[in-house]
Amino acid sequence: MLAPISNHASRLLPGRNIETLFEVQTSAGIPDIVLIEFNESILEERRKHPSSFIIDLADMSVLNALTAMNAETVTAATLAEKVPFSSKYIGARILPRLMECGYVQKESRGRWQVVNCYVSTAKYISTLEVKINDWRSGYSQTLRHRASADESWLVMDSTHSSQASAHREWFERAGIGLATLHPRDGINHIVTPRTKRTKRNFDVYRELLAERAAHLYCNGKVSGTIGLVFGVDLTTTTGPDPRRSDASERHRGQGVVHSTTV
Repeated sequence: MLAPISNHASRLLPGRNIETLFEVQTSAGIPDIVLIEFNESILEERRKHPSSFIIDLADMSVLNALTAMNAETVTAATLAEKVPFSSKYIGARILPRLMECGYVQKESRGRWQVVNCYVSTAKYISTLEVKINDWRSGYSQTLRHRASADESWLVMDSTHSSQASAHREWFERAGIGLATLHPRDGINHIVTPRTKRTKRNFDVYRELLAERAAHLYCNGKVSGTIGLVFGVDLTTTTGPDPRRSDASERHRGQGVVHSTTV
């Protein structure tokens, strides 16, 4: 289902210049697909400095605290009051990494100067969880991923979607989307998700996903690490797997099985 959904992704986010990525880890799980509209001017600047991507939750949390404080200079002890990390760890590990990314510089012993403001690499982010028939599991996963995206969808195989459609009020209350995939007609909207944010305030979980997606994209990758499930490599049931760097590549070795969820 991944390749057909990727081909029809523009139906979910009409009018947006989206890129399709797979297996990008959020703060609460790994959605099957991430549709992202990048901020091209910011992304171009980041390409010039490969070390500027913030892909660690602790670093993003401290950067959020720095942004909220709106101060020219800070100390690790002051930041430790805002985030769940010790001042020792912040001063020895996190602030040096943020200095490497170009956001702070060391002013004097124990004091750090803010030199750059954070600007998101993403204009809009949508996560998709894909299921053939296990809609309850898909619903729970979609709900978790919503914390990291502007909108989130569960996409079901149209031949197994009746139970999910019968519970459309669950999706409406939660603000997540439901769509079906038909082999001939493509994607059909059942429930349109609510956009999570109306204000562009700093959101740690959203920005962490944006940074991880941008980091993958700028390194020429379309997918994060494809992990083993119960010790085996799950791939698509039919057609090439779009998560692989070479979608036409045949999987090698033993233990390769087909996935019932993709």
